[in-house]
Amino acid sequence: MFIVRQYLIAILVCLPAFLHAQDAASQKAVATLPFRLYDRYMVISTTISGTTPSGLPPDSLHFIFDTGAEVTTFRDQTAEELHLETKNNGGISGTDAVVVRVPTATLNVLYFEKTRLPLVKVYIEPLTEFQYLNIKIDGIIGVDLLKSFIVKIDYEKQVLQLFRSNKTPLNTPGQRMPLSLNFNTPVIEGTINLPDGQSLSSRFHFISGGEYGILFNYPYVEKHQLNTRLPVLSTDKVKDLYKELTYTNTSLPSLYLGQVHLDLVAASYCPDVNDAGSIHEMAGSIGFMVWRQFRSITINYSGRELFLEK
Repeated sequence: MFIVRQYLIAILVCLPAFLHAQDAASQKAVATLPFRLYDRYMVISTTISGTTPSGLPPDSLHFIFDTGAEVTTFRDQTAEELHLETKNNGGISGTDAVVVRVPTATLNVLYFEKTRLPLVKVYIEPLTEFQYLNIKIDGIIGVDLLKSFIVKIDYEKQVLQLFRSNKTPLNTPGQRMPLSLNFNTPVIEGTINLPDGQSLSSRFHFISGGEYGILFNYPYVEKHQLNTRLPVLSTDKVKDLYKELTYTNTSLPSLYLGQVHLDLVAASYCPDVNDAGSIHEMAGSIGFMVWRQFRSITINYSGRELFLEK
């Protein structure tokens, strides 16, 4: 009995140190991935067979990291080169207006440095819209990475850091904001100020790869008459997968994200854009032209929180 009591006392004495060591380990990044920006797209490298002593292995893949990517897409030519076994009746892809079925496959593992992301389901698409970039794009990944790691986007150092723990590191810099989901896309709350002095608060999708400042959903534009209350600066015609879309470009006096204040925010809208909410009204999406103004953004998808460092 005395020996058991001594054993229990030893456990209780050592337990705080053990827990502290575990907590300290969870504060360290398990991978630090350099990224390069190509026309607003954040491109990271990954492999399907791990790293090699000689440096970059022959099967290195280049993925766009985009928080708005609810599924991971994979370039059809890369899938053919890797002889992936595909299922032709697998996935659904497309836009708000058009939905098509695309083949799917499963990557047994993706390596980010020595950190593994196993059994990644990918949707096979041409990805021809990225042909003009000075790098071959093999895929787009977002939510699959966010579900498995806390992700810190360090725009200043141009690195993506991955943390394993569900608990945000204690030394994470920046303003904390609650994060919610619309389906699987991360959502934050923000307040826009209009030229007439009125403020509107609503929910916005957090899209790190969006080629805009704010892209409004058109029902929100109509509801608040933004097409008459905001100045028209220019229009752009953009060819989508299936049709030509006309975007109207404008500017907002300011945007508040919690206590963070941004002036003269670029915004756009299009009659064909309506990335609607499942339950709550969605004003639209906030994209790269806003997020690039921050030093770093830390996303705890599972813990439903976001940190903005200005």
